Amino acid sequence: MSNLCRSCRSLVFKRELNTASSPRSVGKPLPTKRTPLPKLGRQAPEQESLSVLLERLARLKSESRRPRPEAYVAILRAAGDFSLSRSVEAEEAGDIGWQVAQAAWDDAKAGNVDLGSEGMEAFLRLAGVETAWYRVKSSYTPDEGLILSMLNAAGRWGRPDFASSILESLPVPPQEQHLAPLLEAFCNAGEVPNAFHVLVSIRDAGITPTMATVQPIVSVLSNAEVVDQAFYALEDLYKAGQPIDITALNALIDASARLGDLQRARATQAAAVDLGLTPNVDTYNLVLACCVAAQHRPLGDTILNEMTTQSIPPNATTYEHMINLCLTQPTYEDAFYYLEKAKGDGFKPSYAVYNSLVRKCVPLNDSRWRLVVDEMKSIGYRLDNELHEFINSGGKPRDRAAHGRQRSRERAGGSEARQRSNKKE
Repeated sequence: MSNLCRSCRSLVFKRELNTASSPRSVGKPLPTKRTPLPKLGRQAPEQESLSVLLERLARLKSESRRPRPEAYVAILRAAGDFSLSRSVEAEEAGDIGWQVAQAAWDDAKAGNVDLGSEGMEAFLRLAGVETAWYRVKSSYTPDEGLILSMLNAAGRWGRPDFASSILESLPVPPQEQHLAPLLEAFCNAGEVPNAFHVLVSIRDAGITPTMATVQPIVSVLSNAEVVDQAFYALEDLYKAGQPIDITALNALIDASARLGDLQRARATQAAAVDLGLTPNVDTYNLVLACCVAAQHRPLGDTILNEMTTQSIPPNATTYEHMINLCLTQPTYEDAFYYLEKAKGDGFKPSYAVYNSLVRKCVPLNDSRWRLVVDEMKSIGYRLDNELHEFINSGGKPRDRAAHGRQRSRERAGGSEARQRSNKKE
């Protein structure tokens, strides 16, 4: 077993959340009220018990009434919930749940009852997947594709213990695509602090976590309150002397940016030093993206200056954000300055950057749009139809309804012309 797998396994069985009594303030936008980190995972809807559903199904059949597909789907789902419960021994629960699900599935098929995609999803839910996994694993060595499918199932249903046991069978060193489901499992189980631990384990294993790695964390930080509580969890880890990866803080900044909360994103980024962390280019790029959305040019300039002070070189994303930020202002000359800077540093500007420049220049009768288009073509970009229409209209907003009516008139005119031609013949 790899060191990373051992680390993840120890996290699963430890399941301890650090609790400190007093939060550290990180700036005005962050509240001082502290509450326990809420369960962030998916909540299972209330359902009737498995026994009640089975009794109902038996009664319908005894009365020679064909059960509706919804009845079978409900049983399949309840069987899955039963297997995931720990009211009885785990192995026994899994076996019983799987047997009930199998029987319901076979009964539906025998009666030609189409259960549709919902029935298939319920049948292949974690209860069946987990039982099948252990049976298959005992017969042959699973390949990487099967393992990845199992990991994704464990991640969706918030089972880090299952995900960790699957990772032990991985025939290759774990990579980002294998570890993202483990993070998702911890998050869906409401154990974000343990997901933060996993990021440290990933880096210790020689893999560099990226913003793609932390997306399962970002996805559960869906409002300001849970972002703040996740930050307090990072504070607790730091106070306890436990390591923190910078991508954990970046996940909080990303979540704040997606909420459109520039103050919270900036305050979180500024707190890096208080957590003993060294910001990286992603840390600043995430705040820059928020500056673009808020059209806050002064803070964008400050962020860029801080990067220079800390010897963090800008990358293509940094320049793209700065160009777009400049284009949100009435005076946008600096957008062309940063375009040249990006090219001078060896970066190929994206199609989106050129598209934004053209769309800024055309309505203002700034003839530089022609130079931008020429440059786009020279480096291999092909203008799409929408940009062509935008240029031809002089930058007027596209009226889809009017465009549709025009096309209809053109088609109708063509049809009438063909009819007249046929009559003449």
